[in-house]
Amino acid sequence: MKLSCNMIKIHSDFGLKKMIDVLVNVGFEGLDFNNDLEGYRADEHDKDFYLDLKKFADSKGFKFCQAHAPFPSSFADAEQTEKRFNEIVTSMRNASYLGAPIIVVHPCYHLDTISFEANFEYNINFYKRLAPYAKQFGIKIALENLGSKAPYNVCDGGDKIAELFDALNDPNTFTVCFDVGHCLLVNKDPAEEIKKLGHRIGCTHVHDNDGIHDSHTLPYSDYGTVDWESVMKALADVDYKGDLNYEASAFFKKAPLEIRTESLRYMASVGHYLIDRFYYYKENK
Repeated sequence: MKLSCNMIKIHSDFGLKKMIDVLVNVGFEGLDFNNDLEGYRADEHDKDFYLDLKKFADSKGFKFCQAHAPFPSSFADAEQTEKRFNEIVTSMRNASYLGAPIIVVHPCYHLDTISFEANFEYNINFYKRLAPYAKQFGIKIALENLGSKAPYNVCDGGDKIAELFDALNDPNTFTVCFDVGHCLLVNKDPAEEIKKLGHRIGCTHVHDNDGIHDSHTLPYSDYGTVDWESVMKALADVDYKGDLNYEASAFFKKAPLEIRTESLRYMASVGHYLIDRFYYYKENK
């Protein structure tokens, strides 16, 4: 299990290559590349840009463990939705240049006032339309559980995401990104949701919150409410084979640049502690 993180509030302060140097030096082994950020969701960089970045990362023994597509995936306006679909496809292509094996593409939920059945069918068609691009680029699409209490949400719990994943019936193309913090926002126990999803989980978004705000902070923060022992035990019990990937940049976003590196070093220490707990439970089932 590698330790990785997303790049929000790091790439903008250090630049991409310096960011990789910093992350390697403090103990990270990989990155979740944020194609959802302005400047990376469209054709602002060519293929050589991404291949050069991958070559630099490879020279440091650093990997792009996963990627993050633009969010949200759809809108009430059809033209805007089509534009976003094309941005998602571009993000998939760019992530493939980096060697990322997985890209998280969030389920659509703009139709939440119609019915669960309508939303479910819309998402099936949405992901099936993306599937040929995933095969073309050699990258898996991960469905993520979202922390939205909107009516008829098709992605607010493990059972619903499992139903959507199973209906797609294409495990070579699709997987699941389990977002720990989002469970709390819909009053669900992360460990129990992991058990519902089981083998379907291919990657993670690891962060904590107070159960009210999607604050994306570090595990064990003062106002975090996740039981991390139960989470790591559950991941071990379902034989999770992916990485521990942070989506917790709010932890250091206010830290002055002069101490940003030390914030990341502590973040890495916490991550490696969680990984150690995972392996403890793997060995002591």
